Amino acid sequence: MTKTHVLTVEPMTEESFAGFGDLWYAREMPGDHRILFPTGYSHDGHSTVHVIWQPQEGRTFNELERHFGVTQSFIQLSGAPAVVCAALPTDLDDPNDIPAPGDVRAFLVDPEKGYSFKRGTWHSLNRHILKSPGATFLILNSSPNPTQLVNYETGAGTLSRDLDVDPAPKSLEHAAASGIAFEIST
Repeated sequence: MTKTHVLTVEPMTEESFAGFGDLWYAREMPGDHRILFPTGYSHDGHSTVHVIWQPQEGRTFNELERHFGVTQSFIQLSGAPAVVCAALPTDLDDPNDIPAPGDVRAFLVDPEKGYSFKRGTWHSLNRHILKSPGATFLILNSSPNPTQLVNYETGAGTLSRDLDVDPAPKSLEHAAASGIAFEIST
């Protein structure tokens, strides 16, 4: 029997998102000169930039991931409103230290601002699109991309040296995470 944790969507503001990462936007907009606003984006390896199309696929999920070598960052380019779910970083040196389901939060992405996760921040694999047909995002990442994944429904997890490339990621078991799903409520 799966236990569903319902996540209430909250605005993604500097205050609400501070523990998870940073928001990217122009903090001032003077009419007579331009201003550059640095971001906290950092990475090991080399930086990669991709465009992601994310169709509307539903509001339930059971997996979270975290990245160790990058402050993975997203900018919405077009499309419908989207939600991303996240939990604060846990001990980066302990693959058994995963977030409690009650620590996962749902944030409404502000399409006028980019966002960047702190290293080790747990997050949903997808942005959950609230209306058809979907949305397009720019993603700043790194290669290699050391990543940990946990499936809260099965309790299985992996620790890979490079996401989607590692031929033999380390298998993990999280008994406390078994039988759990998340549902986004708007």
